[in-house]
Amino acid sequence: MISQLVLINLVVYLLHPFIGNAPNGFALIPHQILTKGMIWELVTYMFLHGGLMHVLFNMFGLVIFGSELERRWGSRDFLKYYMITGVGAGIILVLTSYMFNGNPMVPVIGASGAIFGILIAYGMNFPHRQILLWFVIPVSARTFVAIYAFMELAMTVESRGGGPIARFAHLGGMLIGYLYLKQETLLWGAKRWIRRLQATQNQPRGPRPQSDDPEIQARIDAVLDKISREGMGALSDEEKRLLRESAERARRRQHGQDS
Repeated sequence: MISQLVLINLVVYLLHPFIGNAPNGFALIPHQILTKGMIWELVTYMFLHGGLMHVLFNMFGLVIFGSELERRWGSRDFLKYYMITGVGAGIILVLTSYMFNGNPMVPVIGASGAIFGILIAYGMNFPHRQILLWFVIPVSARTFVAIYAFMELAMTVESRGGGPIARFAHLGGMLIGYLYLKQETLLWGAKRWIRRLQATQNQPRGPRPQSDDPEIQARIDAVLDKISREGMGALSDEEKRLLRESAERARRRQHGQDS
């Protein structure tokens, strides 16, 4: 799949001089996407490049960091990830061009968003792999990715999101890639937090129901455990009655102590 992506990008680049301004209709222009519905630009912009070094640098990153990922994931899943990070980077670029006073009329081209998505995927899958930073300093892949992310963030802040390089697309590709790869963990954590919140909201208010009778107290504890697991809606009429009576006794007892 990587060889096919490289071939497509190189062919499109070589054909550019022969087709005049036609590619301008396929570059990512935030204003056109939001006002004219030209959403295909979120895909086509990834296959256009502005110069030889631009396309070669992106294809170099695709081959170097993407090859092992494709072998691990398979061609179909790799292509899916490549497109998701590229399109996601474009969406973030569209949003930030309006949020941070960018110029939504400026066309953006290049596969850099997807390449930065591949970069963070490489760091997450092979965190201890040694890489030569600037072809000189050996660092782990995790450190390499962190350095590049920090540099992009710093340059984005310095240029306030403007400049000839769409740095928000780079950061967007990394963010979308991270969220995609961590989706199961994030969803599981969100579901657990929601369950805990629901259980807390379903807990009866006021003093915790108690009883001097050990047998009744055991039944009360079992009902409270059931609420924590399943919520108030799971209680039977008998369990609700027990809870109300015991809670009322607890309130009366507390009121007597406060008085």
